[in-house]
Order: sequence, then structure tokens, then C-alpha cells
Amino acid sequence: MRKVGLVLLLPFLIVLGLVGVALISVGGNGAQAQAAACVSVNGTNFNEKEVPNGWGPLVSKAAGVAGIPASVLAAQLEAESGWNPQVTSPVGAAGLAQFMPATWASYGDGGDVTNPAHAIAAQGRYMGALVKQLLPVAKSTGQDIIKLALAGYNAGPGAVQSSNGIPPHAETRAYVDKIMGTAQSKYGEACPAGGGVQVGTLSGKWTHPLPGSEMTSGYGPRPAPPGTAGGVLANFHYGQDFSTPGHAGTVLAVTDMKIIIARDLDGQFGTRVDGVTTDGQLTIGFYHMEPGSLRVKVGDVVAAGTPLGTEGASGNVSGRHLHLEFFTGSPKDPTVPVNPTVDPLPILEGKGVL
Repeated sequence: MRKVGLVLLLPFLIVLGLVGVALISVGGNGAQAQAAACVSVNGTNFNEKEVPNGWGPLVSKAAGVAGIPASVLAAQLEAESGWNPQVTSPVGAAGLAQFMPATWASYGDGGDVTNPAHAIAAQGRYMGALVKQLLPVAKSTGQDIIKLALAGYNAGPGAVQSSNGIPPHAETRAYVDKIMGTAQSKYGEACPAGGGVQVGTLSGKWTHPLPGSEMTSGYGPRPAPPGTAGGVLANFHYGQDFSTPGHAGTVLAVTDMKIIIARDLDGQFGTRVDGVTTDGQLTIGFYHMEPGSLRVKVGDVVAAGTPLGTEGASGNVSGRHLHLEFFTGSPKDPTVPVNPTVDPLPILEGKGVL
């Protein structure tokens, strides 16, 4: 969760380049077309133009029934069938949402499983039922209900309940991670309003900032998590969150950079490190680390993979995690990085980190 007391009167940005160069949309006709492609469903932006065959409004309607982001439903349909309504699996799953016959009998409302409109509507009903069924697990463990519902869709809700979370099956964990990543990078990431900034070519070696962790929250609009401070900026998440299951991981420099901030318990940021990439294209913040765990100081020039500190829960947070934030360029005042932010996910994917 990002500090909410820092006032940023700057536009939200659209990251378009995934490899090498990251470009931000610059207004004009392109920006108008971009805005027209995006709708708000359950308070979260959804890029309908990425859904084939004009099925975007069907997904939006189903998401309203399910009570989850439309971008997640779209990514789930892509993962299940590749948007092919005629596909079947060796075990009998069929249609866009790959319903098994027994599940279709309960949620298909007598429709045709190969009919896209019927299948997408049933997907919304079933995901909504899973959210309701698995909500006690989410409340008792603090886990993301959307991820639990996806796990229930893949492995069955009973497996989630018996595991008290996402089952320890490689297939299910990969399924959840893939859908959550695609939801943000393809079906939701491009929706914030246009900016006018070019990041440029990003050079050097890149690595994962928290090895062994899971992505827990992405860049973009979202309600402020329970237990955190509110405010004008609280409903937009300005970075990417990672959390290591079962223990606190070691936070690493994601690329070569010069340290410009290294502070213990810096207000709502918590224990933090900020560095400017050696090519000067980005300032990167690593927030909410464990107090007393910093391993670098201001002025250090560190290589990708250098330990910076330990994952923690300091500052304005609801639990232990690393908040990774990307700012464009180098700040005029190195003690306060307030340049426009950009979504870290497409950059990390383009560099092969995720």
C-alpha cells in the first residue's frame, strides 16, 4: 500500500511498451479511442477492446453478478479456452469457461454450454457462488478472495477449504498467478487516463525484487485495504505488491541503481530504499521493509540482485509484503521522488523477471 499523504497532482499513465522501450499514451485521437475501450466494473477499470468478437459487455455483465473485476473474468476465459467456444477437454469440460457437465447443470440455467453468452453468464454466476462459499476462508486467513475463488474454480472449493487457502498444487498456483497477471497486464492495465511521458530504453541486468514471492496486488484503481489509512490517493495503488508465503523474504535491487533514499520507519512508507537506475530512466522504490533490516546507504551504487533489506510490515500496511514502485526519470529532489508513476508489471514482464 502506498503512502497516502504525499500529494501527486499528476496524470495516471498507460504503459504500452513491454520490451526495451516503455511508452506512455499521449492524448489526441489515440487517447480518445483508448478511453472508449475502457469501462468501470465494480469500481475497477476493464479494457473491453481486448475481448474478441464483441463479447466485452457480456464479461462486464457477468463480473457484475460475480462481484469481481471484469479483467479477471476475461483473463480466466482466455486461460480456460483461448476464447474458443467449441473447445472441449479430454475429461469432458466444454465451452468458453470449460464447464464440467455437473457444474453446468447447476449454473448453466438450461442454456447451451457452447453459446458464448450463456457460458459467460454462467461463469459469472459460478464465480459469484465461489466467492460467497470461500469468503470465510478469506476472512479467517487474510487471503485474497478473488485468488481463492480462482483456485476453487480450478481445484474445487473443497480443496481450498481443506487447505485453508490456495491448495499446494503446482497447476492451481500457476493457474491463479497466470490469470491475475493477464488480468492486469492485458485486460486492465491500459485503462488509466493518458499521460505524456516516455520512459525510454531500459538497459542493464534485471532480477526479481523478492525471490520466492507471489504477486498480491497490482497497479491501478482499488479500494483502500481494511486497516490502512484513507485519503484522496488511497483508492489508486501506485505500485506492485509481492509477499513471500510463510516467511519474510530478502528484498533485492531489481536492476543496477544508485541509492538516493535509505530510511528506517519513514512514515507511511515504512522502512524504505529508493534508487535511480544507472541509465537514469527510472526511480524505483522498495517500501514497508522490516525495521532495522537495511543493508545499503545513500550514495551506494548497487548491482541487480544486491540485498537491500528484509520484507516487512512497516508503515501504512495491512500485512507483510514488499511494495515496489516505479517513477519516471530521476527526481529533482532526491529526497522526495514525486515524478509520475508507471505500472511495474509490463516492464518486469518485458525484462523476463516475471
